Amino acid sequence: MKKIFEPKNAIYLLPAVLVSCCSNSGTDNIITIAWTTNICRKPPCLGIVINGEKYSAKLIKDTREFVLNIPSAEILKEVDICGQIHGDSVDKFKLANFTRDDAVLVKPKLIKECPINMECRVKEAVMIEDSHLFIGEVLKVHMDENLFDSSGKINYLKLNPILYGDKSYWSIKDKIEYRGFTQKNIINIQ
Repeated sequence: MKKIFEPKNAIYLLPAVLVSCCSNSGTDNIITIAWTTNICRKPPCLGIVINGEKYSAKLIKDTREFVLNIPSAEILKEVDICGQIHGDSVDKFKLANFTRDDAVLVKPKLIKECPINMECRVKEAVMIEDSHLFIGEVLKVHMDENLFDSSGKINYLKLNPILYGDKSYWSIKDKIEYRGFTQKNIINIQ
């Protein structure tokens, strides 16, 4: 039997990411978010959601650029710190002991300690109730070489991403199967 709930956000688990952004004058900030998703393939676009009138939302609205940094579980403490303190009063790069790396096409800095960094330019910004949805076109992707297996595909166990759900952090354990693994069975049934 299933329990019935009032409307709530129930799409879990989501990746916990660090979004770096900056002011027009170059003051850096980082925000931890879990509401992020791929939007389209060509051009590659992703969406991030920042709730309320947070400092990072203002910076992204002003500059129309951000970097989505995918951290590994090894820096979970730093990821959590960046989500607990407001960036308008503290340098989160310094607080988390993160290294700033220059991006190729955008002004916000990459976080060197994150194995994947995605430079984005805002294509659309939509306000939905009290949430900002920023749709960013991915301009450049930086990936640590040690994430790839011998066939050139990302090994997500090596990435060791942080997943977020119901106010808790989670990890992944194993690859279950590849997409399309049932195709042979479907063809045989027809």
